[in-house]
Amino acid sequence: MQFQTSNQFIRNDQKVHIYSKALLSNLASLKNLCRPETKFCAVIKANGYGHGIREIVEILKKGQVDFFAVANVYEAAFIADVVGQAKILILEPIHTAYSSDAVQLCAKKGFHCAVVDIEALQFVQDCLANSSDVLNVHIKVETGMGRCGVDAEKAAELIKKTRSFPNLRLAGVYTHFSTAAEKDLIFAEQQLEKFKKFLSGQSLLACKDIIIHAANSAAMLNMPQAHFDMVRCGIAMFGWAEHRDILNVKLTPAMKFEAPIVQINHYKKGQTVGYGRTFTAWRDTIGAIVPVGYADNYWRLYSNNAVMKIGDNFAQVIGRVSMDKTIIDVTDIPDVKIGRYVTIIDNDPQSLCSVYKLAEMADTICHEVLTSLPSRALRIIH
Repeated sequence: MQFQTSNQFIRNDQKVHIYSKALLSNLASLKNLCRPETKFCAVIKANGYGHGIREIVEILKKGQVDFFAVANVYEAAFIADVVGQAKILILEPIHTAYSSDAVQLCAKKGFHCAVVDIEALQFVQDCLANSSDVLNVHIKVETGMGRCGVDAEKAAELIKKTRSFPNLRLAGVYTHFSTAAEKDLIFAEQQLEKFKKFLSGQSLLACKDIIIHAANSAAMLNMPQAHFDMVRCGIAMFGWAEHRDILNVKLTPAMKFEAPIVQINHYKKGQTVGYGRTFTAWRDTIGAIVPVGYADNYWRLYSNNAVMKIGDNFAQVIGRVSMDKTIIDVTDIPDVKIGRYVTIIDNDPQSLCSVYKLAEMADTICHEVLTSLPSRALRIIH
């Protein structure tokens, strides 16, 4: 199996600014919500929630991070050389369609991997049978998410089987909440009770060499009783959270996305703009073209709807967002010229083009807005 770590195409005039101080401040604030002995797992899947996975690792390892959690073996291989002393947890369970090379890499590099079926355990053991390498296995218990976990009976069987194989080590047992980000935590609390019952039944809480973990960002903030041995924190670490009105910690957004004005057009009153002629100038209008469009995941639904920021002023998107270009109304904004940078996503949570506002406009969550940041944009660390 080949794991690509080579440079990719970058568009230097699209700039994603990453603010190290904000990221490390969020990390420290979140860790302060936990007991001193609780391990911190920084979830950086999906290209570090769109921020740039290697860039985020380089910043966070200056703080106190015990684990970096990624979605798959490809992400793990991509950051293995930059994580320092921290360990890597792969959340996508190993399955029998894995290549033996991938399994051997995971064991050799010391990655921690989810496994959720007997066949996969046997497959891993077969892949490692001729080596002295041992794979760190985490068993995921299904408590109500209905996704990758296994029910209590099968999880107990997996734990027993893992302990019987010479090339496998039971390193963790965990679950995942489906509603910890909701204001109503009744179902999340029911999940927690199921998980605690399982842990008690398997006498796992007293095992010092097994990491028990359950809390994602939302549960970390809202359910301190679910912290266990380790918390897995993603979105909050980047400065955003659902239901921010009930946050019990100050979070600072760690990213701003901007691009320059590349053309200025003058539209007469009554002139139409863009595909489908969805905007008609209601006055003589000055339009500025910004080189970002739905190819950059600046979604088409922002057409005639979203705003961008120039200095302290906001400029309305006019006409349809096209593949690589968006037009904004700059008629009333001073000092507009080609080359001046426009803020597309603001790091001010109160801004009209903040992640919160764009997510609300798209009827989605902050996670989707952030992970849609264009991979071809230049990441700049501050």
